Parts: sequence; C-alpha cells; structure tokens
Amino acid sequence: MTFDRKIFSNTAWMVLEKFLGIFGLIFVNAYMARYIGPENFGKLAFVASIFVFVQTVAWFGAQNVLFKRLSENVDSGLRLALASQILRRSLYFITSFFALSYLWFFSDTLTFIFGLGNFVASYFIISDIFTIHNNSQLNSFVNALTNILGLGAALLLRFVLVFVEAEAYTMIFPIILLALIPYATRKMYFHNKNKKIKNIKNKRRYNKYMFFTGGSLVLSTLSIALYTQISNIFLAKFSSFADLGIYNVALVLGGAWGFVNIALITSYFSRIYTTKNDVDELQYLRQIHGLILGLSFIVLLAVIFLGAWFIEMLYGVAFIEAAKLLPFIVIATMLSAFGTIGYRYMIKFNGYSYLSIKMLLVSVVSIPLSFSLIKYHSAMGAAICFVLVELISLTVANYFFKNGLILKMHLKMIFK
Repeated sequence: MTFDRKIFSNTAWMVLEKFLGIFGLIFVNAYMARYIGPENFGKLAFVASIFVFVQTVAWFGAQNVLFKRLSENVDSGLRLALASQILRRSLYFITSFFALSYLWFFSDTLTFIFGLGNFVASYFIISDIFTIHNNSQLNSFVNALTNILGLGAALLLRFVLVFVEAEAYTMIFPIILLALIPYATRKMYFHNKNKKIKNIKNKRRYNKYMFFTGGSLVLSTLSIALYTQISNIFLAKFSSFADLGIYNVALVLGGAWGFVNIALITSYFSRIYTTKNDVDELQYLRQIHGLILGLSFIVLLAVIFLGAWFIEMLYGVAFIEAAKLLPFIVIATMLSAFGTIGYRYMIKFNGYSYLSIKMLLVSVVSIPLSFSLIKYHSAMGAAICFVLVELISLTVANYFFKNGLILKMHLKMIFK
C-alpha cells in the first residue's frame, strides 16, 4: 500500500501551523523568560497547569468522541458537537470558580492575575469544536491559517510588552489573544460554509448522550492531565517556582517537536477509524510508528549535542540546568506519542471503560513516583518521572486490553 497523499497533505498543514507556532513561541517565550526570570515564569507555568485540569473537566472526554463521530458521519457529528456546547460551558464555569478561588486564597496577586488570563483564554479553547471538525475532514489548512493569525498578534503584543518593560501581569493579554483570534475566525469560517445548519432539536438528548459517553472518557483524560501535570504542582509546592520554570523550559524545548507526532497521528487515524481492511490498518499503524521512531532519534541527537548552547543563547545562564533534562523529555515525548496511538486505537474498539480504569491507575502510580523523585532530585526527578510514567502507560497498562490487543499490535510493529 502506498502512502495516502491526502493524509500527508493534511499533515503538512498541521505541521506548518505547529512549526510556526512553536518556533515563534520558543523565541518570544525565551525573551519573556529572560525578562521576568525563572520564578515568575514558574508561576505562569503553575497556573497553566491548573487550567489544564479545568479544560480537561470541561471537555468531558468530548475531543475523541467528536473526532470519531465526525470522521464517521459529519452531519451527526456536527449536531452532537454544537448541541453539547451547553454541557462543556457549564462544566467550565463551575470548575473555573474552584480554580480561581484556590488561587485567590492560596497564592500571591501576580499568580492570581495569571489565573484570570488563563480563565478567559480557556473559555475560547473549550468552545472551539471547529478545530476538531476541520481535522476530522482533513481540512487542517483552516486551523493552520487561523492559528498563524492569532499567533502573529499574540507574539507581536508580547514582544512590545517586553520591549517597553511592562509589568509581568500584562503577559496575560497575549495568552488571551492566542486563544481568542483563532476561535473567532474559525467560527466565522464554519458558519459561512455551513449556512444551512438549522436550530438543533433535542439538545437535551445530545447533552445526555455526551454526558454518559464522554463521562466514560473524562476519568481517563483527567488522569492523563494529572500524571502529566502533577510534577508541575509538586515542583511548585515542594521545590521552588524557579525549578518549575527551568523544568518547563526543558518541556517546551524537548517536547516542541511533539506537534509533528500529533499531526501525523491525527491524520492517520482519520483513515484508521474508517478503514475496514485489516491489512491497510496494519500498514497505517506501521507507517506511523516508523515515522515517529525515526524522528525521535534525530531530535535526541540534536538536543544532546546542541541543547546547552541553544538554552544559553535563548534563555541565558539562569536556565542552563534545563539542558540536562532535554534528553529525558525527548524520550518521554516519543513514548507519549506511541501511547497516543494506543489510546486512539483502543477508542476504535470502544475501549472507553478500560481507558478510564487504566489512566486512573497510571495517575495513582504517578503521584508517589513524582513526589519521591522530585523530593530527592528536584527538576531532574520530574524529568525521570515523565519517562517512567509514559513507559508504564504505553506498555504494561495497555497490555490487558482485549486479550492483549495492544501487545499484539506492538509485536507486529517489531516483527513484520
């Protein structure tokens, strides 16, 4: 079987969008990090981690449910996506109230203001079902162009704020723009192309369906958020905001290439979800695993030989310790991509309940592991924990699904 040209066309747009985004954010964030320092940069990362949980609860497992439905039946998927906005927004305001209350009572003024900025930006993120629709229909060029527009505005504003030496709290405004502009432009494009959409009847039925279907996934997605963000929380509470800032620089640089993995996986699974041919499905799976493995090796060599120089040049000597963490972050990013393949493959077989239990157990394991490693090794402990948790999630935690379906798939990847 040859490579699907439409898959690669769609992937190319997704890669272009993310490349420009990551490229711009790395350089402007470096400029900002030099300006506000590791401690305030760590506060910004801490608040972002909190709102990862808020967004996860608000989405209520909808991303994967909607992507699958839209790939199979676009009209049905659109009705479900638009009708279930009520559920997502209601959950968002409830969880945001608790998050902002926590920041108000247990953090300083700057951290709370960072929280307000993330609150506004996150509203547009959880409302943006148009991104999922475009990806499912292999129309990611729309997401690319609108994200580039938002990114350009946000980067320009952030550059100006740093240039005029504005107060640190003003960094919330680029965060808001980065979410607002793409959402607004994608929404206008969608409604311009879908003028025949009528008022959706039985919204209550759609929201009920999403509540129960997404509810079986929300525990797994929340667990993913927990084990990916728990190190940020522990670094802030048991080490320092400065260590958290250094760790997040390593995360940004070491995981920057991960957008290519996600672009490939998203494009490939639009085909894997619809193919009925086992031979084609296996070929798609082999291709995606091979591409990610090859890319990972190249990136690993790059960070080993150039990581320290790159960090010192961009962020300054205050962040040089992040160079030691980069190889671990690259390996963990690769394992995470392989885990995402397994996760989406299990969704094809309606493995919602298994995923919920699996991710809950992985997140439970990650808590003492993260705590102990960070307690004795600070930021390096967080990086090691990242690798170990992703490895557990990819292998042992997956291998009990449907009589070892994922194990058999992995073996086929190795032994063709």
